[in-house]
Amino acid sequence: MVVTLWWLCFAMAAGLCLGSFLNVIIYRVPRDLSLRSPLWSACPRCGHRIRLRDNIPLLSFLLLRGKCRDCHAPIATRYVVVEALTAIIVLMLIDAFFIAQSRGGFRTISVGLNDHLADNWPILLAHAILFACLLAMSIIDLEHYWVDVRFTNLATVCGFALHALWTPSYSVASGGRTSGWIRPWDATAVMAIFAIVGLGLAWVVLVCQPHVDPEDFGDPVEEGDDENEEDTLRDPFLMEADDPESTRGHPSRLVAWLTGALLLALCVGMFKAEGAKGGGVVGHVVRAAVVLAFFFVLIVAEMWQVRPADTEVVEEIDRERFTARRMVLDELAWLMPAIVLGAMGCWLFLSNEGVAARMSDLLHTRVRLGDYSMLRSWQPLYGLATAASGFVIAGAIGWTVRIGFTLIFGREAFGTGDIHLMAATGAVAGWPVVLMGFLLSCLLALVGWVAALPAKRTRAIPLGPWLSLSFMIVVLFYDALLRWPFVARVVVVAEMLTSKNSQLW
Repeated sequence: MVVTLWWLCFAMAAGLCLGSFLNVIIYRVPRDLSLRSPLWSACPRCGHRIRLRDNIPLLSFLLLRGKCRDCHAPIATRYVVVEALTAIIVLMLIDAFFIAQSRGGFRTISVGLNDHLADNWPILLAHAILFACLLAMSIIDLEHYWVDVRFTNLATVCGFALHALWTPSYSVASGGRTSGWIRPWDATAVMAIFAIVGLGLAWVVLVCQPHVDPEDFGDPVEEGDDENEEDTLRDPFLMEADDPESTRGHPSRLVAWLTGALLLALCVGMFKAEGAKGGGVVGHVVRAAVVLAFFFVLIVAEMWQVRPADTEVVEEIDRERFTARRMVLDELAWLMPAIVLGAMGCWLFLSNEGVAARMSDLLHTRVRLGDYSMLRSWQPLYGLATAASGFVIAGAIGWTVRIGFTLIFGREAFGTGDIHLMAATGAVAGWPVVLMGFLLSCLLALVGWVAALPAKRTRAIPLGPWLSLSFMIVVLFYDALLRWPFVARVVVVAEMLTSKNSQLW
């Protein structure tokens, strides 16, 4: 029990620190400010550097009574909420993977939290980084209707690197278990690797293209109004600081208290569940349902805020409607190298048994480093192929939706940032998670849009938050969702491409 308490406290502290860093990112990225300079934080009202003792997540906010030590300006509770939400996400992943064990692919024998973390920390870390990036992207998307691909690139790289470390034999469905981790069939793995090579070639060509300045051809460059741009990027973190009447009784303070209380309640519930050998599936469902419902309410509450970006994004889509079809056809041309090479890789594998055997042997090459349990059945190339297949297929789902619906309706139907988000999630959690999450996000986004209609009427829906919430739901309840008849029919193709035809030798 002491070990469990230690790990839960460590996970909560790590999540709070990660959330504190996310606050810096959420503030600086939309304003094109450097994340490295300055390295310290400062009060937005008086400009004084925040002392180390005043920068402890949650605790400093309570000790300072929610005010700056120097100028006594109220500290926006958004900082506290983001910190607590990040810690909640980390705890929920530990709950689903190791305590309630509602997600297949981990040991089913009765082992402690210490052993689970020792053997499976790479996949936990990959998911924690992914959903931390999704949280930051969701907040920015709600404010400005855009997704920064630097977040998705980070999550993708971490997904590839950490999947290369985590290839335990028990992660594949066997011995009566109906589900395991999402592992690709060897032909799918080869196809994905070839497709990524094609994407890499297209990226190199795109980067090496010479930059053309419109002024060189006499075309005027549109200049925006700096003052209006500054208003557009008005920092929501400063809204309370700009309001001298703001106090701890402000409604947003209530949200902070509720988030902190939810974090503590979740930690206590998980501690009791681990002491009761997992606490059963029902306990996990209740804990997860409360957290996910809270996330849903927060997203809807943010959508109630009227922002200039609500109309700007609609106007931008209307301006581009005459060139939308040509735009996606150009994007399809850039994707052709990946499509062609992916098809070529699949054909090579299926058409020649000798080549297929050599490719399979290479994919499943074992590397033995000492007696560390996590590396006893280490197959790094197959781990990379696992991430590659998720990345490619999830991205293909997004590009199919974008290109297909844009060609049909003549308007941009799906943002490229959301496609990058889906591909990054596929690299970490697997493409069936993305497929089910995408379908669920359409329903949640519609419900959220209807709920926000009393406050504002806009055709624009920031899909990033709903995708993120849907992916979290599917990750937490993946095995349970697969048992639903309708879902089982939707992902029947996954049984041919993943666990039933894959193996860790």
